[in-house]
Amino acid sequence: MNIVEIFKSWAIAYDPTKEQNELAALRMKVCDSCEAKETNPIIYCKDCGCPLGKKVFTPYMNRCPRGKWNDVEIKYFEKNNVG
Repeated sequence: MNIVEIFKSWAIAYDPTKEQNELAALRMKVCDSCEAKETNPIIYCKDCGCPLGKKVFTPYMNRCPRGKWNDVEIKYFEKNNVG
């Protein structure tokens, strides 16, 4: 994530829409079963170092370093006729 994306993610996490919350929850569900998820001292991704509580709110697609969000993002956007 670059600095612009980090700030956007944090801003969205501060006051997300219903849709942003839904997508973030789907992404976090994927992260919950990933071996790269670390929980000490905060919940973060060992691959990229990002705090997951904020990264899941990124407004961009395909930001999981392992590509694990792709399926849920595609299904979410198709279901909601977005993009």
